[in-house]
Amino acid sequence: MTRSLVLLLLAVACWPASPAAAPSPSVIQPNDNRTPAGVLRQGTLTLALRAATGQWQPEGPAGPTLEVDAFGADGDALMVPAPLIRVVEGTEIVASVRNDLNQPLVINGLCARDGSPCAPLQVPPRETREVHFPSGRAGTYHYWASTIGAPVPFRELAGAFIVDPAGVAAPPDRVLVITEWSNLTPRQLSEILTADNPTEVFVGFNPQIAFFINGLSWPATERLTYDVGDHVRWRVINLSSQIHPMHLHGFYFDVNSLGNGVADTAFDATQARHVVTQVLPPAGTMTMTWVPERAGNWLLHCHVMTHVSPERRLPSGASADAGDARGATHADAHHGHHAADPGMGMAAMVMGITVRDTAPVLPSKTAPAQPARQLTLLIEPIAPRDGATRVGLTLREGDARESSPATSPGPAIVLRRDQPVEITVENRMSDATAIHWHGMELESYYDGVHGWSGADRRVTPMIEPGGRFVARFTPPRAGTFIYHTHLHDYRQLTSGLYGPLVVVDDEQAFDPKADHVIMLGRRGVTTQGQAILGDATSAVINGERAPRLVLKAGTRHRVRLINITPDDILSVSLQSARGVAEWTPIAKDGAPLPPAARTPAPARQIIAVGETYDFEFDAPPERGTAWLEVRTPGGKWQAQGHVVIR
Repeated sequence: MTRSLVLLLLAVACWPASPAAAPSPSVIQPNDNRTPAGVLRQGTLTLALRAATGQWQPEGPAGPTLEVDAFGADGDALMVPAPLIRVVEGTEIVASVRNDLNQPLVINGLCARDGSPCAPLQVPPRETREVHFPSGRAGTYHYWASTIGAPVPFRELAGAFIVDPAGVAAPPDRVLVITEWSNLTPRQLSEILTADNPTEVFVGFNPQIAFFINGLSWPATERLTYDVGDHVRWRVINLSSQIHPMHLHGFYFDVNSLGNGVADTAFDATQARHVVTQVLPPAGTMTMTWVPERAGNWLLHCHVMTHVSPERRLPSGASADAGDARGATHADAHHGHHAADPGMGMAAMVMGITVRDTAPVLPSKTAPAQPARQLTLLIEPIAPRDGATRVGLTLREGDARESSPATSPGPAIVLRRDQPVEITVENRMSDATAIHWHGMELESYYDGVHGWSGADRRVTPMIEPGGRFVARFTPPRAGTFIYHTHLHDYRQLTSGLYGPLVVVDDEQAFDPKADHVIMLGRRGVTTQGQAILGDATSAVINGERAPRLVLKAGTRHRVRLINITPDDILSVSLQSARGVAEWTPIAKDGAPLPPAARTPAPARQIIAVGETYDFEFDAPPERGTAWLEVRTPGGKWQAQGHVVIR
């Protein structure tokens, strides 16, 4: 599910918490980050933190109980994430930390955010230490602690540190903090770190790893409710050891600032990115704003499949000390997708959003809508190769008897901006599915999250075997998007159940000779009956390991780069014998980039799952050969396309 370096980092980060001396651990409360901790008097915040062991139920009262280390403040209950520190710029902070654990505690982040080094605070067991510092500059920050000297924020001893600007009223916002947990024991970690093949040992333990938002796991996470037209502002903080591409369904959002916990960079209106997916690295922070324009149910979630799949549900009787590595298998997750599943085939890093339309319904005075274009997307199994599961997708227009040839992944669906479309999805597989129109601004019911999208009693159904579902929408903008299964199931996604969704200003604007879709995926899951025998290990470009791409010499080309792998962040480059070529970035997630970002640059792009990028590339006038290289960010080869310029 990840590569060896990430696995080792995760293993270090997930060293289980040590037991506290107290015989009866306290109950740990989820922290919704609405109430700042401490007492503020005459410009000074006095804060008393305590680290201890407690019992936590991140899946709600009916879920398993975990015994973990956590912080509490000012005599209140322990909480996950740690108590919110929130002050106005210029506030003096006096913080004391009591360590009721058996190991020394090292706290990072209790310092001024003024550009100077942030020295850690060390607190021996059963002792208290105090630190004084000014707030520093306004921004979104965090603090975190470790008993093992971990190099990144991890687990539950971590919380938000917000500094609001002085002299102005801070706009209302919500703070969303991501944390993680694992049941790896010290013995297992030792075996991983000393093994000749650490990845193999890690996978052999079948560890249970889970991620949370504000101390809870979907479907127990808080439901956020807004009205149509509200101005929504969130601060999202990643206090886990993993990278998370955060995806908002149905709407674009503006990225107003990005930070690393020590510094925070704000963007003005000319710099802010308009996206549907934004990558948050470990210790990363983001301020985002958006306006809910349509009523219904929506989601914010990480787009890494293993971070939100049913595998992330905690096993019954889970304990941070027990070493019970009973995680759900891929096959178990597959069988959990049906309507009885309260999580709609998801778990962990998911927030549910309900948008209400409070405006009165008025008679429509708009002109009659133009007739909708009729398309049918047929999904059916095709003959497997090497035992790997495959599906073929065909596209048919109107009443035509002829369809496009079946492809795996699916064909490009090319739509016209402002033209209504009705896409009938026919499922001829033996498994149910649901299709999400990723990045599309549409009515909630057609968004594709079975059992959730829609409103009240009218929610999106599963597309059962032999069934069909009609998705209706009118694309409001031209750009590069994705359609894909929204069942968080390796088998369906790696079987090819995805494809590019391209919206153009007019039907003549898409010329395959000069407009090239580069879709990154994975394949390689093999099955025996219902059992999953292997993970998806082969990166593919448009479904192939080594495709041949032809570009006309001396012509300007558009390159539409899409990542719909289950879990990957990849590095893509276009290069010839002369070195890396040059292209001009023009769009991200279907939205035009700010003018300052639309400048020629080396043809190299890091792209996370759920992201799309568009580039303009001027092919040289002479014939030649180039290569489209796909590697991990660390340089490990994944796939290569042969580019022929002629």
